[in-house]
Amino acid sequence: MEDDIRCHNQLKADIRFQDGALPHVKGACNYQVVRAARNPQISPEGRGFTYNHAGMLTWYQGSFLCEYLSGPRGEHEVPSAVFVCRSEDGIHWQKPQEAFPPIEVDSRPYRGPKKELIASERIACIAHHRMGFYTSSTNRLLMMTFYGISPDFHMIPNNGYGVGRAVREIYPDFSMSEIYFLRYNLPGGYNQENTKVFPYFEESEDEGFRNACRELLADRLVTQQWWEEERLDTAFFTRPDGKALSYYTLPNGRVMGVFKNSLTSYTDDGGESWSPIKKSVSIETSTGKVWGQKTADNRYALVFNPVPDGAHRWPLAMMTGENGVDFDHLMTIHPEISPCRYEGKLKNLGAQYVRGITEANSHPQDQAMWLVYSVNKEDIWVARVPVPAVSVEKQDVKERMADLMENDVRERWNLYVPSWNRAELMMDEENETGLLLTDCDPYDRTRAMRLFRSGSKVELETRLKVKNLSQSPFSLFLQDRKGQIAVCVLLRPDGWVCMHHGGLDTPLCRYSRNKEVRIRILADCVENCVKLSVFCNGEEKTVTGATAASVDEMERVVFATKYSLPWQGLEVNGKLGTIGDLPDADKRQEETAVSILELTVTTLEE
Repeated sequence: MEDDIRCHNQLKADIRFQDGALPHVKGACNYQVVRAARNPQISPEGRGFTYNHAGMLTWYQGSFLCEYLSGPRGEHEVPSAVFVCRSEDGIHWQKPQEAFPPIEVDSRPYRGPKKELIASERIACIAHHRMGFYTSSTNRLLMMTFYGISPDFHMIPNNGYGVGRAVREIYPDFSMSEIYFLRYNLPGGYNQENTKVFPYFEESEDEGFRNACRELLADRLVTQQWWEEERLDTAFFTRPDGKALSYYTLPNGRVMGVFKNSLTSYTDDGGESWSPIKKSVSIETSTGKVWGQKTADNRYALVFNPVPDGAHRWPLAMMTGENGVDFDHLMTIHPEISPCRYEGKLKNLGAQYVRGITEANSHPQDQAMWLVYSVNKEDIWVARVPVPAVSVEKQDVKERMADLMENDVRERWNLYVPSWNRAELMMDEENETGLLLTDCDPYDRTRAMRLFRSGSKVELETRLKVKNLSQSPFSLFLQDRKGQIAVCVLLRPDGWVCMHHGGLDTPLCRYSRNKEVRIRILADCVENCVKLSVFCNGEEKTVTGATAASVDEMERVVFATKYSLPWQGLEVNGKLGTIGDLPDADKRQEETAVSILELTVTTLEE
């Protein structure tokens, strides 16, 4: 019987590396939705909030909507608000709008722990949610959050003693209704009479809205996701435990539920009853969320942090399977972790708390899997993962960017794009189209990675055009499946093209802005040798040397707008609130801009 999830791990993630030294999903593209900033004048929400977490994602009326929690510095701090932002393509996101504001309630009804610490008759609430969106049968889109209480801002606000769940409708033109309470937390002491912040949804004059709320309340499967915050209401929930439920339908109609801490349970009757919860030990994870879903190719995906270290939630990886219970082929989705820029308590490091679009809601027509997650609990990202999800390229690469469409790039290339940066097809002043990579971020970088047919002997040729280099060398890496760098070529801000090896640069020739740079590489892993030729400004220079690392085969080329990022390793713990703010994290740098015009990679037969 299909009563458990079984991960057949042939690989283990190596937590010394932010991608786990795992294969990368071909064509996975990562786009930053929200970049936190301490300065209110440049922060996306206009308040300088640097805690952003628990993203939720849906697709409605031809647009993505992303909802997330936000606060001043760290988790469980006030003022606590919820924001929502919209995008038509998942790449370019509009300015966040406040969806649920900070509120205060009467503290006297509160029945939870540490009540003696509450000195005032009013207390500020902390927003918390494990579910964000619900689409009714009449295509009404509801958005919700829960308002909890933490008397000393150390106690979790999702322990059952909060105030209640708020809801509002998002209309087809993306305006929003008034805010209502969907449920009051009666066992926690709060009800319609003592909580006048928002009206009760039944007071709305919109009958369609009231019906959509009633439909949601009657859906046992959907509302089971609320258990954590409302756990004291034992009559409402049919599954009396389990945090951060994710669920999907198996081929036989059974619904599989997967929770935090590798816990699983299933239901055969739409959530009216559940099997006993059990630990699926093969899902190797800790306190980060686990996301499961059926994908557009009629397969299944499981996404999580495949490590037992909850303080360092990396890599963000996925496995796939045919039947929804057996999964294999562990692959990375998010390629690297930028440093945590702003101090705050309980800021676990890494790409975490992943959620996708639930099977009951609408999905975009591109057939890809879309995911949302936070990085370091301060930035919100989405990932577009093509399906079927694979980690190999079986063909040689021969691509002229002028011949490609944006969709071609997103299917074939792995793009990593912070919100201050770009990675898109652009035509320059000479009417030549390239994949333009730009970078203004002091602590992140833009990446464009292309898988190619794996081999021990590889010939690569690329044409680049440098618009401007300002911060760090623009880098080209040839890597193996674990990310080891076999060949490194740098275009430095001082105008030199160099081969980098052993911490030293070997300059070849000087490039000029807006002039073509042609690079040819012949790399042989058997003989551990590299021949690098650079042609620019009418001259060609060639150098030969050893590979930068001993690898068996190479399988990917990475173009990056910086050589490296600051590394907060396993000895850095962001949960303690002691790592400090990084200097000038709010300050945009002079733009780096380099265009990839053409790429050819041929794996030579032995």
